[in-house]
Amino acid sequence: MLYLQEGFTSFKVMGLLRLVLKLFKFKPGFNGTPEMFLAMVMELQSRNNKAYSVTEMLQWGEVMQQAVKVNLAPYRNFADLLQNGKPDFKMIERVRDKMDELNQRRELKQAIYGKDVDLGDDDVMTSNGEGAVFARKMVKNLAKHVKFKDEDQDMIDRL
Repeated sequence: MLYLQEGFTSFKVMGLLRLVLKLFKFKPGFNGTPEMFLAMVMELQSRNNKAYSVTEMLQWGEVMQQAVKVNLAPYRNFADLLQNGKPDFKMIERVRDKMDELNQRRELKQAIYGKDVDLGDDDVMTSNGEGAVFARKMVKNLAKHVKFKDEDQDMIDRL
């Protein structure tokens, strides 16, 4: 079981997964290169724990492969990809930019209308948008393999 470090909430996971939706087909299947998958796993691991850990990276790779179908060819497995692949961070950089934009929109709405404002499609927990629904399902699936903080796990159980 992979344990999340303190401060890595399901909201962050859902936000990241929502934004990498472009890399996935409608069914949970990775639609990018193995090097893009490696970059995504590295991003998840670094958000969970800033200290690089090969063991944790391998765990994240295993968990993500259980959550989504991914073709790692020409690599034999995730360990081979981690050892011999060069991560392609182009999509992750775009995701970071998009996350910054979304966070600014949320903050602006809350600054103008108050903390209890309906955030609409910017709220992954209440939106019926395709990305939000996908993100909630993905986090629910990840919860089978990842130990979230208790309060986050309670929220995931209610999904």
